Amino acid sequence: MGKDTRNYLTEKSFPNSFKEPFEITSPKTSEYNCLAWALDDNTKWYESDDDYYWFNGIARNNTLNTIQAIFENLGFQRTDNIEFQLGIERIALFSKDNDECLHLASQIDNDKWTSKLGSSYDVIHSLKSIENGIYGKAVVFLERSNTLPQFAVIPNE
Repeated sequence: MGKDTRNYLTEKSFPNSFKEPFEITSPKTSEYNCLAWALDDNTKWYESDDDYYWFNGIARNNTLNTIQAIFENLGFQRTDNIEFQLGIERIALFSKDNDECLHLASQIDNDKWTSKLGSSYDVIHSLKSIENGIYGKAVVFLERSNTLPQFAVIPNE
């Protein structure tokens, strides 16, 4: 009792968040989850259970391989590089057992990631700030190019 929401949430769930960047950026909502947030969709709750939105042709489970397949269908590929690069969209998959995907985060800057904490908050964080908590650690990284075509600007004469 007497603790603010951030302290209670992070102390129990994300013990590293007191040493690493961790910022709540939205009110709580159950409209979408971390998979939806990583897909840039804040209108659906994606879950492998039959009662939720899922993907045609993709097995209904939360294994790392299945979640990776979802993103591969969208042009992502596995990478070991987590250095921020303009024009590269990067997703981290979290697990405790290297089998079940428990969480996803999207890279937004050098050492800054954003994710949705279940039916709770959107947050900006470092990878370390949420590792070794309820989601385990980032074990798979996926990336794709998100650059738009470049057009030459020809000045009027």
